[in-house]
Amino acid sequence: MKYLFTKGDEIMVYVLGKLKIENYSKWKPVFDERAVIRQEYGGYEAHLFRNFDDPNEVVILFKWDNFENAHKYFESEALQEALKNAGAKEIRVTYLDEIAKTI
Repeated sequence: MKYLFTKGDEIMVYVLGKLKIENYSKWKPVFDERAVIRQEYGGYEAHLFRNFDDPNEVVILFKWDNFENAHKYFESEALQEALKNAGAKEIRVTYLDEIAKTI
């Protein structure tokens, strides 16, 4: 099955990542270092959030060029190893298609 979500001529693939991490200060530099790699895989935007009640729970909303590239990145052994080394304990990735934008 081929996934390609478009809105006009712009591809609109979003990826929601939810992570439990051991320590934000340890994890954040690894996240920052991987920005270039995300771009190489077609990622071009990331919104980073922390849980008010648990600063070691992180939610990231990524914008990606297409599903195939996003899937390759998030399933890559290099990412899994980097997350493990950065202290990520629980990782959940959900692929999303924007269907509406409202206030």
